Amino acid sequence: MSPETQMSKCVFCGENATRKNSNGQPVCNEHMREDPKSVACPECGLPMKIKEGRYGFFWGCEGYPKCKQTFQVEAVVEKDGD
Repeated sequence: MSPETQMSKCVFCGENATRKNSNGQPVCNEHMREDPKSVACPECGLPMKIKEGRYGFFWGCEGYPKCKQTFQVEAVVEKDGD
């Protein structure tokens, strides 16, 4: 596994990611050809984008620092699966 996908989960299914898509989102082999995932911030409505932190990748609001909303990748995958 490449260092940039270490400790990351696929934004579509939550499985271990093996690469990044065209928007830099971590994805597994099964979802590498999918269009980049789009998530809106529930607090302010701005788009959220994948960011990399100390503990791996997460969804962060583009309105930062005004809006500090974040989600773990797994939380968004689980929410979509409901």
